[in-house]
Amino acid sequence: MTHKFKKIMEDIDFFLKKNTISSITNFFFKLIHFFKFIFLFIIYLNQAYSIELVNLRFGSNGEIKRIVLDLNQDTSFDSKVFDKRIEIFFKNEIEVNKKFTTKNDLSEIAYNKKLKKLSLNFNKNIFSTNIYLLKKKKEFHSRIVIDYSTKKKKRKTIIIDPGHGGRDSGAIGIFKNLEKNITLKVGLLLKKRFEQKTNYKVILTRDKDFFLKLRSRTRIAKKNNADIFISLHADFNRNSRARGISLYTLSERASDKEAAALARRENKSDLIDGVDLSEETSEVTSILLDLTKRDTLNQSSLLVKFLIKSFKNDFNLLQRTHRSAGFAVLKSLDIPSVLLEMGYLSNKNDSKLLISEDYQRKLSDKIVKAVINYFNWKEKNDI
Repeated sequence: MTHKFKKIMEDIDFFLKKNTISSITNFFFKLIHFFKFIFLFIIYLNQAYSIELVNLRFGSNGEIKRIVLDLNQDTSFDSKVFDKRIEIFFKNEIEVNKKFTTKNDLSEIAYNKKLKKLSLNFNKNIFSTNIYLLKKKKEFHSRIVIDYSTKKKKRKTIIIDPGHGGRDSGAIGIFKNLEKNITLKVGLLLKKRFEQKTNYKVILTRDKDFFLKLRSRTRIAKKNNADIFISLHADFNRNSRARGISLYTLSERASDKEAAALARRENKSDLIDGVDLSEETSEVTSILLDLTKRDTLNQSSLLVKFLIKSFKNDFNLLQRTHRSAGFAVLKSLDIPSVLLEMGYLSNKNDSKLLISEDYQRKLSDKIVKAVINYFNWKEKNDI
């Protein structure tokens, strides 16, 4: 009996041990497969989301030369331009898995993984640089386009006029944000962005919070022989649903009632300092709008077209985006001049965007792109 019981117990122990070992083996087998799946999934994610420089291409159009960096993903970047070097700082780390052949004026390509910096070294001084991103499409890679010239050109002088200032706050938004502060921030950002391009001299009518007469703003443009004049503003409308960017050029007659009302509001800026331009406006406008000035008006309209083209896919635009009226600040008619309303401070969505640093940066980049394309088009067409 004792022997039989012992035998049964041994059989039970053996059974338990066998099944326990089997269960443990099965558990570890499943665990190994689980970690294998996780490992493969991580590799997949890394391949799917890592940014890689896949190709480097070269091209030219007359004096303008081009380098294109093909990337497998869109990415944010900043750039710095030196006499013989361009540095591109990526927001994310990129993979450079092959050595690219240099060509034309490019002598060396170097990538610093720690700094996420790609350096393009040239064997000549470079000028007129324009660096921008073309987003990835189905049949195309994401592309960073670098346009440059090795021939020095006369620097273009751009006057950026941050509207209002000092005791003239301009419009007050629904979040109590002041137009004068927004225009100054965008103006300072534009100056920084343009001067990274090396071929542009940017002068701000004001770089701090102080009052400046409208006449003084136009005098600054004339004194510095400006090539273009851009006045920055943020609009306000009783209709809180009105939103979007609008652009204005000078004309003797307003294109619509809204444009006329806006011109009256903007021209009242000098009334704060005791100067009334109302009587002078129609006479001065009529004189300036003689036939010898028509070409400048056409150039102003051309600049607006390039700005609208640059804006249209990324920003809300007011219906009939290009309007005209008798703006006192645009009366330097020997200079192509545009008044840019960057949005409506009376609209909740626009107001949020206007105080957003991301929106201000994006808007500045689009303005820079439009202005460069405007000058390039003029040069190409010998205008």
